[in-house]
Amino acid sequence: MSLAWKTDLPSGRKMVLLALCDNANDQGECYPSVGAIAQKCSMGERTVQQHITDMEAAGIVRRGLRNGRSTVYKIDPRSFSTPAEFAPPQIRHPAVSAPTPAESASVPLQISHPTPADLAPRTIKEPSIEPSSKRQRARGSRLLEDWALTKSWGDWALEMHPTWTPEHVRLVADKFRDHWISQPGQRGCKTDWQATWRNWCRNEKPLVASKAGGQGAWWATDASTVAKGVELGLMPIAGESMPAFKGRVQAAIDNGGQAPPPPRSRITRSDRAEEVRGKKPEGLNLKALIKSKGMLDDLP
Repeated sequence: MSLAWKTDLPSGRKMVLLALCDNANDQGECYPSVGAIAQKCSMGERTVQQHITDMEAAGIVRRGLRNGRSTVYKIDPRSFSTPAEFAPPQIRHPAVSAPTPAESASVPLQISHPTPADLAPRTIKEPSIEPSSKRQRARGSRLLEDWALTKSWGDWALEMHPTWTPEHVRLVADKFRDHWISQPGQRGCKTDWQATWRNWCRNEKPLVASKAGGQGAWWATDASTVAKGVELGLMPIAGESMPAFKGRVQAAIDNGGQAPPPPRSRITRSDRAEEVRGKKPEGLNLKALIKSKGMLDDLP
């Protein structure tokens, strides 16, 4: 099969032919998988199939089935070599005038014995084909283009991040899909995509409230508001409305994650004085009036 090196086929077709010849036996037969040929030639499987189809149309390769298990390729070297290389040997006859051996000369008896090569079993070189499932697990697989988040994966993400909402989990899943589908070659292959999803969620940050609204905001639902309050150490008070609780949570966020101190009284010192002055002492009791004035000193 060294004649394949002398062909003038295009480079891609010639590489596929050399790969077939490398696996062929003495009869020119081989049955490697398309994936094995593609790996040898550093080509895609569709490209390899197209080259084989072109060589089959040219009569260089013939395809058949081997007991229904795989494709057998039969290589015909006469189709890509010169006629002189396969021409039958020519028998040279001596000239008529040449002297002949004596008629009385006895012809020596030649006894041919079978050589060890004739009795040796025929060796058929088959390509080493590793089980496809084992080879696939070793190399990993790519994420399907129509991949969608499943309920079990989404529930795990919600348990991992209590502050996340279902809408935010879907946004994280879209980011996960777009990232891995856009990765080229082997960088986009993983052996366990569920473990990859868990690591992706672990590396994501908790849902942080911002002043800009939108999907995933902590105030979007009552449940997310309560979860944000628990994160800051706040709980709804009995009889407190949800808008009031949201106000306390926002105040804690504005205060750097700490519950703000209670608001100071809006009644000023002068207001208290006017309030006290506006009260009419009963019976114009001078001692009561002096006692009321003394209370002003206790105001902050």
